Amino acid sequence: MSRAHDDERPAGAYERGNEMPEASLRAWAELIVSYVPRASPSIVEIGPGTGVFSAAVARWTEGSEVVAVDASEAMLAEARRHHSPPAVRYLPGEAGAVPAAEGAFDLALMSRVIHRQ
Repeated sequence: MSRAHDDERPAGAYERGNEMPEASLRAWAELIVSYVPRASPSIVEIGPGTGVFSAAVARWTEGSEVVAVDASEAMLAEARRHHSPPAVRYLPGEAGAVPAAEGAFDLALMSRVIHRQ
């Protein structure tokens, strides 16, 4: 069986399917960072898809740093094309191989992620 992240077909449709009004996106970003006890959080998003939430958090949370790790190169290409603020670093890889020391992040985010062992 092939790996879901190797299928390039969903990447373009995923971006269109995640469009939302600015006010809604900002509300999501504010909700996400409300769980972090400090003003300039370091966040890792596992499976960011096209980067909608990673970019929103970086955009509306001053001083934040977001590392977005996705196994799909096609999704990362769409993320870089559509949502690439300086505070977001997109990296290829899987959840078990996030390139950071233990305790490096204040919050981990996963939304609509396919996981298979």
